[in-house]
Amino acid sequence: MNSDIDYYSILNITADAPADEIRAAYRQLARQLHPDMQDKQGTSLLFRQVQEAYETLSDSSKRAAYDRVRMEAGLSPKSIFQWKMQPSRTSLAVDVEEQVVYLLFDVGSGQAESDKRRQPLNLCLVLDRSTSMQGSRLEQTKAAAQRMIDSLASEDTLGIVTFSDKAEVVWPSQPLADPIKAKAKVSAIQASGGTEILQGLLSGLAELEKRRTTYAVNHLILLTDGQTYGDEERCLATAELAAKHRVGISAMGIGEDWNDALLDAIASHSGGVSQYIASTSEIQHFLRERLQGLSAAYADNVRLVFKPINGTRLKSAFKLSPYIERLPFDGEALPLGSLQSDTSVSGIIELIVGPHGIGVHRLAQMELVGNIPARQLDNAQLRQDVAFTFDLQANPNTPAPPHILSALAKVTIFQMQEGALQALEKGDVAGATHRLETMATRLLDMGEHQLARAALLEAGRLARSGNLSPAGRKAIKYGTRSLILASPKER
Repeated sequence: MNSDIDYYSILNITADAPADEIRAAYRQLARQLHPDMQDKQGTSLLFRQVQEAYETLSDSSKRAAYDRVRMEAGLSPKSIFQWKMQPSRTSLAVDVEEQVVYLLFDVGSGQAESDKRRQPLNLCLVLDRSTSMQGSRLEQTKAAAQRMIDSLASEDTLGIVTFSDKAEVVWPSQPLADPIKAKAKVSAIQASGGTEILQGLLSGLAELEKRRTTYAVNHLILLTDGQTYGDEERCLATAELAAKHRVGISAMGIGEDWNDALLDAIASHSGGVSQYIASTSEIQHFLRERLQGLSAAYADNVRLVFKPINGTRLKSAFKLSPYIERLPFDGEALPLGSLQSDTSVSGIIELIVGPHGIGVHRLAQMELVGNIPARQLDNAQLRQDVAFTFDLQANPNTPAPPHILSALAKVTIFQMQEGALQALEKGDVAGATHRLETMATRLLDMGEHQLARAALLEAGRLARSGNLSPAGRKAIKYGTRSLILASPKER
């Protein structure tokens, strides 16, 4: 019995097929694929797989064991998560001091019908109303907030907080029994004052706490166009505390002058998402997209617990969707954030493997852990072993499958962007310029002409002035992290 193989798919039956359906499917396929009846290459192998599937599924005890193993590994439709991992190589070389292997993983929601039910939303909008927001930015933000009010269901609750150098509760957290009154309160918001993000976060989280329940979607959405000064560390500590109370924070920066490193960290620490809004006309789109994502929430605080075995170590890990980001590893777990019922989260892990002799060796144990509100489950988990065959005939130079190479190419470009910014922070203008130019060349090869042009323009600006433009810096950063979506050539 090989639990990695989907025997139900081989027999073309569903996972709950009765015994008579299994027999009928096997007999039909056996007649079609019997080696005496076919001479096509590969038919005999497929025939053996059909036999293996039937031998397992026709025996009630073997079938139960097979179903249990696949469910615990996240390979069954009945699993709490759908979890697949694919290595970059099928076998590893014997007694090599160190060799690299990549694991591409994909995590999706369970398929139970009850899990598709929309969970109630407990939201708080925290809106920057500082002087810099005056005009189109604030008007578009208010219009987007009013659209959100119209989109919420009767079982949802909403609070609205504005902030400048102090916070004000515009609409206390409550169900929207009177949406017209709520929208009128939003219309009255006026711009004035400076920018202190911490004040907005603290007030917004206090409103969320009034209606927070364990199995609702508790989320704060922050929109700002400015930088906060002196309270950055307290903002991050507040985001970490919010995560412990199962409250996510999504941060959206408008224009050019906000602190992207801070907003990215606030979102990452709390399991939310961060967004760059280049134009005020995009505010409604991003807010609507975030609401749709929260409405489809399946699990929160999802993480991969990594336990190395026999000298294996984790060198790096990146999340690939919904966008590329480096995953911090605290020696125990990789945080994946939240998971929607209609999309999956994917990523890639780079492992360094020590020397092993001939045979099959376990290199690590991985656990997928998360909270699933629809099932009222906390710390639900699946477990998979990472095992490889070490073979004298294995070629260490065997290329990875094309889709893994494609993912690695895009991660490499993202790392070039990271490296350019780090070099610039250290005063290495020449090094940062070279990285941007190399990145632009690779982007052109991928068909990403617009992003390549932006990188070349900023490389030229950097060489002349020693600085990047705020808009160009953000365009490159947020453009490269979105590359895992199909490139123009792949589309």
